[in-house]
Amino acid sequence: MGGFALSQQVQADSTTEKADFEIQPIMPEGQVDTSLNYFDVKFKPGTTHTIKMRVQNFTDKKITIRSEFQNGMTQMGGDMKFQSSTKGLDPSAKIPLTTIGAVRKSDRVLHLGPQETTVIQATIKMPEDNFNGLISGGWHFIEYRDNKTDEQTISSNYAYMISVVLRGSHYKVYPELKYDSTKPILYNNRPAMGVKLRNTQPMALKNVHFKAVVSKKGLFSDKRLYEKEGSSIAPNSSVTLPISWEYNNMKAGTYQVSVKVTGENLWNKLPMSWTFKKTFKVSKAAAADLNKRSIQRPTNKWLYVLAANGVLLLVAAYGLYKVIRIG
Repeated sequence: MGGFALSQQVQADSTTEKADFEIQPIMPEGQVDTSLNYFDVKFKPGTTHTIKMRVQNFTDKKITIRSEFQNGMTQMGGDMKFQSSTKGLDPSAKIPLTTIGAVRKSDRVLHLGPQETTVIQATIKMPEDNFNGLISGGWHFIEYRDNKTDEQTISSNYAYMISVVLRGSHYKVYPELKYDSTKPILYNNRPAMGVKLRNTQPMALKNVHFKAVVSKKGLFSDKRLYEKEGSSIAPNSSVTLPISWEYNNMKAGTYQVSVKVTGENLWNKLPMSWTFKKTFKVSKAAAADLNKRSIQRPTNKWLYVLAANGVLLLVAAYGLYKVIRIG
């Protein structure tokens, strides 16, 4: 979806139905590679540009589509994700896409008639000063079906994301990963350790392999692993690697985390790697609070039924033995 596997449109819906609409980028002047199916552009500092998208309704009914610019970031565990707000972006992301670009107001909600095609546009105002690397984001489209509102689920709606990548004057920079912290978190409502790493440079890392191991020091050591291949890290973003404790309670004490990350720099595919080893402590209060808020292991009621039946069988067998013996 974007991020530098950016050449593919993404449909966020059922694979058994055909999408109601399709989108096609109209490549602007400044497009670096016209063979790509997303915007990879280089504009001069301080200039304003319009980029356009063709949107087509393939159905015989009216449809409503909303479109907006979103900022690129890295989701928990790795891989790209996008959001319209700037909240939660890494502090190193000085120029989010949504602060310099926006879809034209009249094109943010489209009402397309049966088989109708239209061309919409967005404006990008480049920063006055030169910047390095790239600014990443996406142009998001979603169809709200059956008059659904924002508060309702969008699981059955069709959505596309076309990446928008703005190249800086000095494009050829390298990603740089830094260790930030490791602390107890809830992951899927279960105890986990969250290992936070930051890519502080405006360049993406692709084909990423994460391997993180957390072990507890002491007599009763406890070692747990998170590993993922084929991932990616967005430029100027943070990623948290969740090491799950499953249904087990987390214990207070001193822990050691060992992290290895390998990947390829986006622009020249140069292999890169980082290794981090850190020691940290989990307090009794933090562990108790996390365990309290986590879901408990599901109770298997059949175990109690089987146990009760087993007791009854033992009692019956003993009674039968006594009868036979007396007889």
